[in-house]
Amino acid sequence: MSTHHFKRQKLEHYSSDINGEDLYTSSSEHSSSDIQTGPLPTVDGPYGSKHSAQKVSRPHQHTSTSFAYSSYHSNLFKLQLDELLETIRPEYETRFIDAKKAIHRLQGIIENIPDSEGLLASDAQRQLKSSGGVSIPFLKTTAEPQSKLLLAYSKPTNIYVVGSFARKTALVLDGKVTIDLAVTMPSHLFQAKDYRDYRYFLKRAYYLARLADGIQNVDTAPFAMSFEYQDDNPLQPVLIVDSYEDNQAERSTRSGYRIRILLAASNDLFPVNKTLPTQACVRHSAHGIQKESPSPTYNATLRSECSSCISSKQLQQSLAQSDGFHDACLLGAVWLRQRGFGSSMSRGGFGQFEWASVISMLMRGGGRANLPLLSSGYSSYQLFKATLQFLATNDLTAFPLVLRSTDFKLASTDYPVFFDGAWGLNILFKMSPWSYKLLCHEAKSSLKALNDPLVDHLKALFINRVDEPTKKYDYIFRMSLQQRNNVTAARGSALDGTFGLTNILYEKLSYGLGDRATLIYPFLPSGTSWHINTLPPFSHRPFHVTVGLLLNPETSRRTVDRGPSIDDKRASSLFREFWGEKAELRRFKDGTVLESVVWSERTSKQEILDEIIEYILYRHLDLNKSDGIDFPLKAFDRLLPQQTATFTGILGPFSSVRSAYEALCKSIRSLEGLPLHIRQASAASPQLRFSSVFAPDPGNPQSLRWPVEFHVQFEGSARWPQDLNAVQRTKIAFLLKIAEGLERDASVSAASLGLDNKKHKLAEEPFLDIATVDGIVFRLRIHHEHELKLLEQALHGQSPSPLAREELALAISDHKRRYIQSPAHTQSLYTLSTRFPLLSPTIRLLQEWRDAHLLSPHLRDEYLELLAIRTFVHPYPWQQPGSLESALIRTLAFIASRDWQSDPLIVDFSAELKQEDIEAIRVRFQAWRKLDPGMNRVAMFAASNLDREGITWTDRRPAKVIAARFTKLAAAASEIIKEKGLLDLDPEMLFVPSLGEYDFVIHLKHEHGLGKVKGSSFKNLQMASRCDPFDVILNPAQSFLDELEELHGDHIVLFYNGSATKVIAGLWNPQTGPRNWKANLDYSTMPTVSGDGSAEPRVTINKAAVLHDIARLGGDMIARIDRKP
Repeated sequence: MSTHHFKRQKLEHYSSDINGEDLYTSSSEHSSSDIQTGPLPTVDGPYGSKHSAQKVSRPHQHTSTSFAYSSYHSNLFKLQLDELLETIRPEYETRFIDAKKAIHRLQGIIENIPDSEGLLASDAQRQLKSSGGVSIPFLKTTAEPQSKLLLAYSKPTNIYVVGSFARKTALVLDGKVTIDLAVTMPSHLFQAKDYRDYRYFLKRAYYLARLADGIQNVDTAPFAMSFEYQDDNPLQPVLIVDSYEDNQAERSTRSGYRIRILLAASNDLFPVNKTLPTQACVRHSAHGIQKESPSPTYNATLRSECSSCISSKQLQQSLAQSDGFHDACLLGAVWLRQRGFGSSMSRGGFGQFEWASVISMLMRGGGRANLPLLSSGYSSYQLFKATLQFLATNDLTAFPLVLRSTDFKLASTDYPVFFDGAWGLNILFKMSPWSYKLLCHEAKSSLKALNDPLVDHLKALFINRVDEPTKKYDYIFRMSLQQRNNVTAARGSALDGTFGLTNILYEKLSYGLGDRATLIYPFLPSGTSWHINTLPPFSHRPFHVTVGLLLNPETSRRTVDRGPSIDDKRASSLFREFWGEKAELRRFKDGTVLESVVWSERTSKQEILDEIIEYILYRHLDLNKSDGIDFPLKAFDRLLPQQTATFTGILGPFSSVRSAYEALCKSIRSLEGLPLHIRQASAASPQLRFSSVFAPDPGNPQSLRWPVEFHVQFEGSARWPQDLNAVQRTKIAFLLKIAEGLERDASVSAASLGLDNKKHKLAEEPFLDIATVDGIVFRLRIHHEHELKLLEQALHGQSPSPLAREELALAISDHKRRYIQSPAHTQSLYTLSTRFPLLSPTIRLLQEWRDAHLLSPHLRDEYLELLAIRTFVHPYPWQQPGSLESALIRTLAFIASRDWQSDPLIVDFSAELKQEDIEAIRVRFQAWRKLDPGMNRVAMFAASNLDREGITWTDRRPAKVIAARFTKLAAAASEIIKEKGLLDLDPEMLFVPSLGEYDFVIHLKHEHGLGKVKGSSFKNLQMASRCDPFDVILNPAQSFLDELEELHGDHIVLFYNGSATKVIAGLWNPQTGPRNWKANLDYSTMPTVSGDGSAEPRVTINKAAVLHDIARLGGDMIARIDRKP
């Protein structure tokens, strides 16, 4: 077993969070500040005794609760959850003493407010204005005259604390808690038909204004007040009370609380059957038009105030019945908050109250034969996980769930329905179609994360903030909307202004984008508070809407949208009505004739989406051209080099190299006269796994910066020599034989034998460069499987010297990396790139970012490929990226948040690692940290199912200081992205290097930049150069760098762009500072004065001499050298 280090982790949060938004306001009949439990009230109602709704709810009865029976994934996870719960539980008895005093004082003031007789609305407003200037917080939403409606005030029936604070499940995450104080209005103030046409809500608004006026008129009351909408619902204004004492404003902020005064009504005030979701309670529109359409949001808002008593009692009963219910509510509240959900409509309409209510309902029904779906004996984690399972596996729009009802039936709708007959309420009435889809999406993603053993479950579910738009969505755009007369109402209430128009926007985008987007999420504007002396803000004013899309990477680049068949007259008519002049009939290759829409050819999928969205919105939402739509400034894929319109598909640029490779392998296999048959050919090059920064272009030989490497392995034979040097000579003989045979191949223009690693005799490797007539250069090596065994025997043989042992160890490491790991890695990445279309451009752009910051010599390509692969195969807490932008942003965020010293990187390409395999890798990682605590050899540990040793791609590089810089650069890039947002971000900002912190900077002349070959001014030399097919891989600047590394690598750390740059930066090794003189130092020195007064001669590096030597070595390649003073 491995030893895990437990660390306290803090929840990620943003300063812009609105405290208390996710605390629902329920109520009770008791007048004390603590909710008392009692028997659950029953609703006799009009439903009868037969369970006719059971058939509608049947899909939910098949929900598996196997997740609920599972235990914690590990003891560590259980300890982490316990620690998290302990962190977020407030100390109610000691922390909120001042809050309790303020509550009792408010109760006394409210109970002493005098009654008032019934007044007409106009007279009531004049009286309030003359008394204290308070305005009635009610917007006129109907044309029906209400001049005869009498408004009155009477002492409340009850005053009590409700909601999460009363149940002690409120969160203290941002230092502040909202305390909800419910005031029950007397029933005699209302008439039997006040449930119609906003009459109840007008009387309610007057009652609230009288409360504000009464509190305001108490001279000694230390309160500052304002109005705001409860959960962004214009029908439910509430009174916000902030306390202050001794003339010190905002004392409540420092005390960590604020008080919300809510209004409630008796459960039997109106019959339940009059406020069912199918009833039409709003019969006059805002324009005076009679209508009989259902008003589900209006009805549910009214019923929520009437059912607050029994809902609060039921939640208290659940607290008493289940030991795990309390902490399950806390876990759910944290999970929802980290994903941006809350009870307010602008945050999805699903907050802590809705979470607690769903669990409480499922503990009473929802299973087979209306038996409980959840057991009260479940632990908090089991309740939490089973609730996620319920949300992830049930579609409450297609199959509405009706509990504790007999006769009520409801067909499928666009809105989720979780209806409780005892409450007479659809608990999810504040949810929109898009917020419900997002909730289900998040639940599914969280369950997948819990089943992935390589994911940090605590971070994925509870710690990481998942709602940051730049990381969450693949594509974002912003627009301005305004209510117009030709926009139809959505749900029959005062919500038709903002909510209705946003709903139409969602419907049009859903139809128009089709399967291009897997999720569309318009962000509703959040409500604001206003002074008690002013009217509420006008709900139909222009507002900005930001829309986030999750894209399908396989279809988002599509240029032709196929519609219905011409035989489907109704669907064809709708299609043509939607697309207008864009719609056309087309015959496809399979013979079908379909309605279709053709979009212009673009190299960027972003531009295609821009065109589609712009067309849809201007056609269907009556937008003004002056309003405009804000799209992202620039697509990230434009930053990739050599993205031309001649390539088809994301992997198209590599198709020519792949085809040439397969043809060359076929030619080599068919050669005659080879002593042994070729058993296997293995690709081992970035160009053959779609991860090369520069995609090869057959029309431009200069696009091929490096030869395309691959290996061949011959069949086994006992005739191979048993001496390492002889093995290399045998390889040379085989390569010469292959070169001789390829001379007769018409597709090969030249073949040249070479030898690398000449510095270490044991690591000398022969290779054969093969140039094709298409201008592609391949590099062939021979893999002899017995060679590794010979190296290991030499290492463990007759006591080799320390120097020889080091050379043998390096040779073994190089052999494994080159002949074992690289081919396996290339094959796996090739497969993954076809499975994830965006993986290849993500890797290339990540490498471009590394190169731009001059880290090319320190971070291997394969290591960056592992980081990018992790974003796709272990994407949690998000989903698989649907755009290049989101893929790069999430990868950078992962790098920025990584603690390389304590957390190993483990990537499972094909989900084959078992728990014991993962534990073995972690044990190996901890052994490396004990063996090398200073991280001098392995600063970053990166393992996979192919490489379980974890150091193949990070052994000896990067150094610890480079790893730290790599992390800081990623953190800086993430901060810029978060600050700017995708709409205002210029991606090129992320690729600008900072040169100020380097000790010196070498500027190369433009014609000698990396990857460039300087041409000659003499015509005969130009012709000779064109005749050499291997000139395309010549790199003078890289040769210059290699020589610099060999001569000065021990005392200089070099930074440069391995792809193309004009800059080479350097830092002096700290060990070259003042030191005692000794002979045979390998760098130029100069005497220096000893700081401690010692007579011992001391020297330091002669920086000027070293730079002069570099300038002499570079010659005409160097334009200038800038040195830090």
